[in-house]
Amino acid sequence: MIKNSIIVKISILFVVAIIGLSAFSYYFIREEIHKENLENQLKYNQFLATINQLVRFGGNVDLIEKYLYELGLWQIQDENVLEKFENHLTPNLTSGIIAKIIKQENGVYLFLQTPTEWKLYGDLHKNKLFNYYLITFFAFLVVIFLFVLVIKSILPLKTLRKEIKKFANGQTNINCKINQNDEIGELSREFENAVEKINALNQSRHLFLRAIMHELKTPITKGRITAEMIENSVYKERLCSVFDRLNSLINEFAKIEELSSRNYCPNKQNYTLKDILHQAFTMLLLDETQIQEFFILPSENYVLHCDFEMLTLAVKNLLDNALKYKSRGKVELRIKGSDLEILNFGAPLPYTLKDHSKPFFKDTKSNKNGGLGLGIYIVKSTLESQGLAIDYTHSNDVNIFTIKGVLAQNLK
Repeated sequence: MIKNSIIVKISILFVVAIIGLSAFSYYFIREEIHKENLENQLKYNQFLATINQLVRFGGNVDLIEKYLYELGLWQIQDENVLEKFENHLTPNLTSGIIAKIIKQENGVYLFLQTPTEWKLYGDLHKNKLFNYYLITFFAFLVVIFLFVLVIKSILPLKTLRKEIKKFANGQTNINCKINQNDEIGELSREFENAVEKINALNQSRHLFLRAIMHELKTPITKGRITAEMIENSVYKERLCSVFDRLNSLINEFAKIEELSSRNYCPNKQNYTLKDILHQAFTMLLLDETQIQEFFILPSENYVLHCDFEMLTLAVKNLLDNALKYKSRGKVELRIKGSDLEILNFGAPLPYTLKDHSKPFFKDTKSNKNGGLGLGIYIVKSTLESQGLAIDYTHSNDVNIFTIKGVLAQNLK
């Protein structure tokens, strides 16, 4: 995560820029110094030739100093500098004037000696070097300023990322506005608008679903009450079971809506397999005789670590599919290791489990009516909400659906 950070990449970019600027400044200033020394040496050679002509034609020291002053050369008075040139004195000079050029690391100088004194002259080329150093310093300041400015501009991305993560986890009350007049600020404002629209859509969806469920439950309840008034016990029982089934389907849709909107918080505890199956069979409207006729159940009782409502809903859908699509025999439930398996005789799934786990998936390879195509999708969603997984295999004309890692312990 850190290696792919934008801040790290920008920091590396600016470090490389500073190193490159330092290298460029070093070589540029060094070349400028070398170039200037060569120019000064050539210029001083011309000065020296002129001074020799003045001396030849009887020029004195005052005339030479006036000439050097007009050329922009100044006498150096710094004692520390002058000490370095004492070894260039010509001993026992009794007459005349000696002028020579002395090249040092820090520049080129004109050395002038008479029988009574000696002087050292140089121009102000160091001021030019100072200007180079000043420009380099300001260039470094600009790079550092840009670095701080860019980092300050992208730091709000961390806040924006945290708010987006909260929103992805289901928290709708977030604030991600950033007071910047750049792309990041524009991005935060657009995301804020998107959050407001999504929240409005979610609220309207909740109201719509609640209204539909309310409108559906009202006639179902009335129908259930009316069915209770029928004197024929057979018809009465059938109608009541139909209305119970419709009411159970509405409750299932409510659970699916909570899962899809991530508003459901699983409560995982230890429950016995017997209680899970009892609730699943109740939802399937199966009595004890039908259970013994259609199912083979484990003889031992087991403890499952799960969310009771969610696992019951998943097991109910698996049992319903196993009954609906079995070709012969009974549907078997068994415990294998820490997994719960549901087996039935039948043809293999025409598509992969991943395809069947898609919402509203339709089987176009067979002529069977697959309903709304929500069965495996509901199973997968309810299991994933608990951190569980489903697996599917087909062997020897047997379909095996496995809920992985749901067993807690065996009750003896």
